[in-house]
Amino acid sequence: MEVGWETIIKSLNWTLILNVAAFLLLVWALKRILYAPALKWLDARRKQEEERISRAKEAEAAALALRKKAEEELQEANRRARAVLAQAEAEAQEILRRAREEAREEARRILKEAEAKALRVQEEALKELQKAYAELVVLGAAQVLGREVRPEDHQRLLEELTSRLGPGILS
Repeated sequence: MEVGWETIIKSLNWTLILNVAAFLLLVWALKRILYAPALKWLDARRKQEEERISRAKEAEAAALALRKKAEEELQEANRRARAVLAQAEAEAQEILRRAREEAREEARRILKEAEAKALRVQEEALKELQKAYAELVVLGAAQVLGREVRPEDHQRLLEELTSRLGPGILS
């Protein structure tokens, strides 16, 4: 038996066909009206997030580079500070050495001056002692002779006695 188009059309479930057609029309409408803008929005959002991630990675790389540079600068500053500290310490040692040397030289100079002054005082004392000794001798001679010595004779005798005694007699 041959079934014709008429029989097939009459036997079809038109409700099912209309439901399938309505579903297909709904899917097409949703795709066109709702899904397309939603997919575009999701794509735009995905691109934004990818750009943000890319910028964050670039910023992280830049931050790491800056951190590395800062650490290198800090190390260089520490090296310079140690060099300056070492130089300052060396200069301080040199200043201390010079101060000690100057103090020694000053002490030597003061000691020489004191020795020279002591020698002058000693020589003056010896001269005074020689004069006193000479006067005693002249006075003793005057008493022995039993007469008074004139001032001119006294002075002449003192000078002769002092010159004869010399610097080594009383020392």
